[in-house]
Amino acid sequence: MNEALRRLAHAAGIEERYWDGLGVQRELGESTAQALLAALGLAAPVDAVEARARALTDEAFLAPLPPVVIIEAGAATTVTLALPQQRRDETLAWQIVLENGARIEGQFVAAQLALVDEREIDACNYARFSLELPAGISPGYHCLRVPALPAETSLIAAPPRCFIPSFLQQGGRCWGFALQLYTLRSCRNWGIGDFSDLASVATAAGHAGAAFIGLNPLHARHLVKPDEASPYAPSSRLFLDPLYIDVEAVFDFAACALARDTVAGAGFQTALARARDAALVDYAGVTALKLPVLEELFSHFRAQVVTADEARAEDFRAFKRAGGEQLERFAEFEALRLHLQRVTGRNSAWHEWSPEWRDPEAPARVQFRREAAAAIEFQMYLQWQATAQLHAAAEAARNAGMALGLYRDLAVGAAHDSAETWSEPALFAHDVSIGAPPDMLNRQGQTWGLPPWQPRALEAMAFEPFRRLLAANMRDAGALRIDHVMALTRLFWIPSGMSGADGGYVRNAFKALTAIVALESERNRCMVIGEDLGSVPDGLRASLHDAGLLSYRVLVYERHWQSGGRFCLPHEYPQQALATVATHDMPTMTEYWSGGDIGRREQLGMYPTAQQRDDDAARRPAERDGMLWLLGECGLSPADPADVGAVIAALHAALARTPAMLAAVQLDDLIGEVAPVNIPGTHREYPNWRRKLALPVEEIFNDVRWQRLAAVMRDEGRAGPAYPG
Repeated sequence: MNEALRRLAHAAGIEERYWDGLGVQRELGESTAQALLAALGLAAPVDAVEARARALTDEAFLAPLPPVVIIEAGAATTVTLALPQQRRDETLAWQIVLENGARIEGQFVAAQLALVDEREIDACNYARFSLELPAGISPGYHCLRVPALPAETSLIAAPPRCFIPSFLQQGGRCWGFALQLYTLRSCRNWGIGDFSDLASVATAAGHAGAAFIGLNPLHARHLVKPDEASPYAPSSRLFLDPLYIDVEAVFDFAACALARDTVAGAGFQTALARARDAALVDYAGVTALKLPVLEELFSHFRAQVVTADEARAEDFRAFKRAGGEQLERFAEFEALRLHLQRVTGRNSAWHEWSPEWRDPEAPARVQFRREAAAAIEFQMYLQWQATAQLHAAAEAARNAGMALGLYRDLAVGAAHDSAETWSEPALFAHDVSIGAPPDMLNRQGQTWGLPPWQPRALEAMAFEPFRRLLAANMRDAGALRIDHVMALTRLFWIPSGMSGADGGYVRNAFKALTAIVALESERNRCMVIGEDLGSVPDGLRASLHDAGLLSYRVLVYERHWQSGGRFCLPHEYPQQALATVATHDMPTMTEYWSGGDIGRREQLGMYPTAQQRDDDAARRPAERDGMLWLLGECGLSPADPADVGAVIAALHAALARTPAMLAAVQLDDLIGEVAPVNIPGTHREYPNWRRKLALPVEEIFNDVRWQRLAAVMRDEGRAGPAYPG
């Protein structure tokens, strides 16, 4: 790669090289650099590359203030201000407008400030100075202005650390279950776990001493494409999946005879039994069951309740006002997709729609909003009901004594064909996908099919989309897991048509994003866990620790890799962490112990060579022996190492002894599930995100394994502070 292109890539935030998960250092290729620059909107002809690189580095001198300034709330701080040479001796006023409307004012002469650096640009001299701001600025999203320039920027004052409950800061430890909500079976749900099932599990878990229930992302998936099952490739991360609504628990169901008659019908009951009994979630079938009945409930609400029940009508209006423009855009998009599906009989991606459907001011869109007002409002009704039922589940967790309650999950991105990308297309980079470089589990790398945010566009919007996302997903949550937390500092971008091994890392505004995480965490009283697995940059875990995020420690991966791969003993885990034996992206422990996951990956064609399969198979006995050594050191050796249930119970007992603030138990492993819920690197080859639990929740509550594990956690001092026992 020539030097000019290298400088442009560096100025654009593209890293020159990286270490992959196999320990191989990879250099940024020229074709990758050019494709990533194009995706960033910074492509340049060969003869203009040098000029484009220079222009990027000059930006800091040409704008008096950056788009966003991050400061520590309450502390004295400085802001870097840029001025042309001829204005150095002027007396200029500045003002800070706090988010509550109050003002702080002052003035300065640039020549009297500390000089940061200077540069000549187009025969004009520019300099950057350090302007001191007063201490005591409260946490929040403020505005800094220098009217005479004129210049204005967002001033974000954030606490230095995320919120952590006091009982955990003082050395307390607790535990909880991690589950995939859709996998829950019950005698009453409609073929998919729902918010009422969640309330039941939370109640039982709380009574057993658990402090939290960890969930898969609850993001709105694609109603028009229900078989796109992944909760990590949603239509919108701001809103909830309406398939999790318990239809019969909706307030309108009891009063709507039409809906009750529909559900009581023989044909409906037959379809319901089929969906309920299926081993895999039939998303299309569940959608076909739930959506028509929910439409009947909405019609009843509009026709009867709005005029007869002013309190509920006002509650709905208030919900719509609070959702604002984002809710309106999302509802319009979902209604429009369903409309176009009915009209055309196809599910084309919105990028393929005619321009009249992509332009919000186009006559066709204006007419659609007018003629489909009820269909759009129906989508808002779904969100209203989903939000109310999620809140009820959170209340059930609190009433059962859970110290944290719901522990939600924020996906790293939304699908290319999504409400998010349609609503704000300029925010996303196109013709690229985020993913991961090659590692031990995916030697060809991973392409996740999710478009990244444009870092410069996000900063120009003062990170407002990120703020909204955090606030939405911290609602009714005591903890939030940020999937692939490395995205706060960088993301692996893969150009279209290239493999996972051909991508490159693009840097993000780590200081700003982390500050916003801390601010929203404190405001919502919601602790944050960073999923720091995979290719973690040097120093990132320490930085996240300093910012108050909990690390995500998985027993299977917690090993001394530099000294033979010995498994970490319980006392070697950090305190500021969540510890778990395995995750939803891994084989279940039952399948791992037997080695069945290796055969499964081979059947799916995930080994580029037979040698790599053989290497994995050869390592597995040593890994099992290593776990048995760990259990022996803890005095927890199972009587029979072939008894996988006893091994899993012992591993969780070892986990309970770690100093980690949180210990999470995968519900799948507790009851001995074999098949995984997800195999990274597969899509249609394996039914990801569909497998249900073998036992219904009613039986799990009475299962001896549930009771034994709860006793182990209580005995190790992990019962939540509100646990009555």
